[in-house]
Amino acid sequence: MASSPGSNAPLTRSEGSQAKKSQRAEEAIFYKNCRAAYLTVFKSSLENIKSKEQLTLVLQQAGRNPSQKTVDKYWTSQTTTLNFDDFCTILKEETPATKTELLEAFGKIDTDNTGCILHEELYKILTTEGEKMTLDEVSAITELPDFNCNGKLDYRKFCDSYMTTSEQCCRAALEKLDTDNRLRHRQFGSGAETSTEGITLPASKPSLKVVRKTDHKQTPTKGCRLKKVKTQITGEAKLVYRDEDGELALTKEFRAALLDIFETIDLDGNGLLSLEEYNFFELRTSGEKCDEEAWAVCKGYTKGAVSCHYLTSTVKLCKRLGNFDMKKNELTRQGFMDLNLMEANDREGDPSDLWVTLLSLGYNKALEMTEACPFVIDIYAEKCKPRIKAIYLEAGGWQLHRAVCKSAVNKGDAKVMDGCENIIVYTYRSGMRITSVIENKSENKVIVHVNNEQSRNCLSNRGLAVFAVEVAPKSMTVSQHVMPLDEQEEWLYDCVHSLLR
Repeated sequence: MASSPGSNAPLTRSEGSQAKKSQRAEEAIFYKNCRAAYLTVFKSSLENIKSKEQLTLVLQQAGRNPSQKTVDKYWTSQTTTLNFDDFCTILKEETPATKTELLEAFGKIDTDNTGCILHEELYKILTTEGEKMTLDEVSAITELPDFNCNGKLDYRKFCDSYMTTSEQCCRAALEKLDTDNRLRHRQFGSGAETSTEGITLPASKPSLKVVRKTDHKQTPTKGCRLKKVKTQITGEAKLVYRDEDGELALTKEFRAALLDIFETIDLDGNGLLSLEEYNFFELRTSGEKCDEEAWAVCKGYTKGAVSCHYLTSTVKLCKRLGNFDMKKNELTRQGFMDLNLMEANDREGDPSDLWVTLLSLGYNKALEMTEACPFVIDIYAEKCKPRIKAIYLEAGGWQLHRAVCKSAVNKGDAKVMDGCENIIVYTYRSGMRITSVIENKSENKVIVHVNNEQSRNCLSNRGLAVFAVEVAPKSMTVSQHVMPLDEQEEWLYDCVHSLLR
């Protein structure tokens, strides 16, 4: 039945879909804010809150100002730890105080609506009523010059200052999180440039970073550092151990690696794995895939349930997922950890299957990600709904080679080689990478000698400081890609090209 404009007709399917998307976006923002606040106190969101003091601190970082009563509400005599998911639940319950609420509270004291409260009256109320403050705590407020004058507290200015400080804490936490993400997902470069002149590039600004055992000393998995493995790993990282009760548990290092994996496949950043996201993981590691019907059935199983659902790999996967924590039909971080622990228990502690998973995701036996490079692409559009599709491109293929050369020629600086007007070196620069392309306009093949010996803190994809490049007639080729060996230090790129033949 058609409905006229302005009628109270039910939401259309399109409107319902938009509302659902909006809700998911809000949840993603909320989760990001939670994680940002948590990581200002802890190195990883896998770490637990172990005391009331830590709970108070992390709530303050999230823009809350919890009273002792509030802290006691969530940290009872039976509480030993709270995890990140518990923290998110608390933040949903404890909404931050608004400026209006603060002004109303002060207004109950300032019955004449002067906007100020005498220090004497403030001391009396705050030290004798409600959750009592000490004299020193009250003095810490009354001694601040920004909102105190002539023995009075200007509570309107105080509220403004309180809200500003709260917003700054939240903003600083988000900026730190974004910085950490950029460091972890820094794009792997291919383009940059070269020149016969020295180029000095400044060191990147130092920033805070969550350091995990899975991080390599020089974060080698990017750009020209993606090479065939040469270094043999001696020994093997431990993935599981038995606790005091003889039960299998995941090691701290393995849990940190799993957290990185979880965050990599959590594409919408909401702290949960949807069916689509989880299937990226399953297809990559086992070749199996869970369909929507099996995923939906998963919620109906309980721990220890045994049935004939081992008949097919899909339903077997369904049973596995049914044993673990899910929210809104999505797998939680803890559920993802427990799933991998179950793999270990299935093999009675044999980590072979776990290593198959890790190796397929690019990790080596030292739990370093050396054969993969997670990255993030942000796309912004105003008048269209963008779509992105991954296309396989074979390493060394002509399409990639042509695209890199074209980019350097179009965006880079051109310099004719001394004494040879038909040989042109193009140098393309960006913040953390340099690419050099050599064009041969002559009718004959040439060999160009490339010398990087005067460069400092530079790493070339060629693996050599001095090498030669052969360029066919009427063609161009990539000479090298260069990036800093240590991104926190200044690097000098000084390359000399000369003609051998």
